[in-house]
Amino acid sequence: MYSLTENQKNILRWIVQQVRDKNLPEEFIVVWYFGGSSIIGFTGKEGDIPEIMKGMLDLFHDNGLMLCRPNMALQKISPHISSGTTSYEISRCCTITGKAYEAVDSDFSAPDISFVTHLTPLADLTNLDDVIKKRCLPILGAGSTDPMLWDSAIRTAGVILEERLRDVGGIVDTSRIGRDLVNGVFGNSGTLKSKFLNDSEKLGYRDLYAGIVGTFKNPSSHRHIDPSPEEGGAIIAFIDLLLKMLEKLR
Repeated sequence: MYSLTENQKNILRWIVQQVRDKNLPEEFIVVWYFGGSSIIGFTGKEGDIPEIMKGMLDLFHDNGLMLCRPNMALQKISPHISSGTTSYEISRCCTITGKAYEAVDSDFSAPDISFVTHLTPLADLTNLDDVIKKRCLPILGAGSTDPMLWDSAIRTAGVILEERLRDVGGIVDTSRIGRDLVNGVFGNSGTLKSKFLNDSEKLGYRDLYAGIVGTFKNPSSHRHIDPSPEEGGAIIAFIDLLLKMLEKLR
């Protein structure tokens, strides 16, 4: 939601309406003088201009409703001192954004869409597994929309997953791969069986990792799958989750 008071909302409603009525261009200048303010570019009645405060424009800018750029001037600190000046704002160039129209038209009832970040984990790369970042992301940096590059990145991520299974599971035999490796870690006599309170949970892990190996890792190891960026991104994000789950069992 927008961090605005009702008065501030009314000021923005007035500005949007004046732009729509062609009384005000989308880019205008607010000027302050002793006792009030004015708007350069406004063609309506001067007396209709509401009082627009500097802090109000700061809030509009911070909320993405306007882009504001202050214009500064220099003034002597004292007429009795030959040197020394201070700067102060005399006007501000403002550009209204599309978000301002949306805010006014929705009566400032913008929905909270912060959850989108959590639905798109690849949007924030800082939390990705370090090995994924070092080995997969450079591949995608050569062309993020190229299915062939996503194919290579997924193949690499599958190898990372198997290596992590060996590492966390303490499997020293590098010839154990795929389902055999997963069973060696999560099977009835698996190396991590003591990490689980019951067999059903351990079986769930075995089925999950065996399914991923069979569905994503093995096909990309034997043939080109060339996924779309959306499919490739989902696979990379899922493998990253599996790596994090393994680290919790370490």
